[in-house]
Amino acid sequence: MKKHTGFTLIELMITLIIVGILLAVGMPSLQSFMRGSQLVASTNELISALHVARSEAIKLNTRVTICESSNGTSCATTASWKNGWIVFVDADGNLAGTGAACAAVGTDCLLRIHEGFDDNKLSVAGVDANSDDVSSFTFTSRGLPKAANGSAQSGIFSLCSFDDSNTVTGQRAVVLGLSGRVRVSDNTAIISCPVSP
Repeated sequence: MKKHTGFTLIELMITLIIVGILLAVGMPSLQSFMRGSQLVASTNELISALHVARSEAIKLNTRVTICESSNGTSCATTASWKNGWIVFVDADGNLAGTGAACAAVGTDCLLRIHEGFDDNKLSVAGVDANSDDVSSFTFTSRGLPKAANGSAQSGIFSLCSFDDSNTVTGQRAVVLGLSGRVRVSDNTAIISCPVSP
């Protein structure tokens, strides 16, 4: 006669209860980890775009602009960088942007597009040194950030992550200095998160 081995119904029920308890305890931590990872990834994407804009301005010996853009071809002025941004050669300095790829030297052309973030619990906003909303930064051929009127410009991007009750769960700042240097900061004194995303 064969001996049947396996789990009894009681053993299976106890196992399922233990798994349920572990999931209930671990799920909030997992969600928090995922939000933190998204915040770090978003910060790195913005830093990368600023580095590309500065290095291309120096390399091409012309103005290069990074601006918020929701359509991937032209600059927007909504003061929310969450919808995406573009990096483009701004040879004429009019901040108009262009959807054309680079072909000829000395003309406006598109260098990089960043689509908007799908995370509706993330906000990305930029302000200049006067705490005014900023929708673009232009780098000169020397790699220095300048405003549209030609004055020196610096700024801070605040990236904020929210939970389901619209409470800030994480925040970081990307600081663009007058020299064009970009750095990350966790200093809450310089980060300005909105009330809700």
